[in-house]
Amino acid sequence: MQNLMEISFDYYKVFYEVARSHSITLAASHLCLTQPTVTKYIQNLEAALGCQLFVRSQKGVSMTEEGQRLFRQISHPCQQMGQAQEIIRECTTNQNGKITISATELTMRYFLLPFLERFQHRFPNVRLQIHAHSFPAMITSLNDETVDFALSITPLESFSDFEITPVSDFQDILIAGSRYSYLEDKQLSMEDILSFPIISMEHGTASRRFWDSLFEEHGFELSPNIELNSNDLIAPATVHNLGIGLVPYKFARHYLINYGIIQLKTDFFVPKRQICLIRNPLHPQNTPAQILIDMLKGSATDPLFSYSTDSGISF
Repeated sequence: MQNLMEISFDYYKVFYEVARSHSITLAASHLCLTQPTVTKYIQNLEAALGCQLFVRSQKGVSMTEEGQRLFRQISHPCQQMGQAQEIIRECTTNQNGKITISATELTMRYFLLPFLERFQHRFPNVRLQIHAHSFPAMITSLNDETVDFALSITPLESFSDFEITPVSDFQDILIAGSRYSYLEDKQLSMEDILSFPIISMEHGTASRRFWDSLFEEHGFELSPNIELNSNDLIAPATVHNLGIGLVPYKFARHYLINYGIIQLKTDFFVPKRQICLIRNPLHPQNTPAQILIDMLKGSATDPLFSYSTDSGISF
């Protein structure tokens, strides 16, 4: 009998494929080999091991008892080898694959897009699927493993099943339209702010939880006159003097520059919030997804991105 250490792994790979497909014809097709070549590999392996591995019939092949024992021993190594080859193949074929992302409105528009542009330039063959999810839908997708990762903003509802990595930060500000121009040089207290109509995001959103919590910490209750379901709508509402808007600076910047709205000064501190990358540790990442995740996690030191410097104080 031939020394088992001298038997080529290719023989075991061919055996595994024949055993898995119960057919020399199918195995040859999967392995891109001819049927005589596959037959010869099996015969050589049987000769090396000194036993018969398959029983051949008109319906195909079935394993002998020895074949079944060998199949149990080599199944896991063959599967691992196949996975390793797929990873290397992805790396050498310009990262073919698909990435599915769940992202909130803010993270998509003002954080993710520049990275997707650079990623797609490097890996044009990777397909991207992006879902604009509410936070509950995002969590469901992560649990169901239908997305590779998610991007959301603080405050996050408490949960312990996922890996959460802060990747950037941003600043919320208070804005007002021309009717309130006399407030521009004043430093306003929370009590002052609450004496005016308030425009904010609706209940259940991270932005609303943030402002509710901030006012509660100072002993006040936030009761907006207008509640919206998109940060995009707050600045336009202030242009029409519907009240004081509570909004991330990025959503207000265009209107601060071009529409004459003002940023209000306050005597209370408005802390920055974080953009977080969330992933399910039980969900395996393909190579393209892991590369993109690494790019996003490195955003704090990436010269491409300067989001965290936007305070709204100057532009």
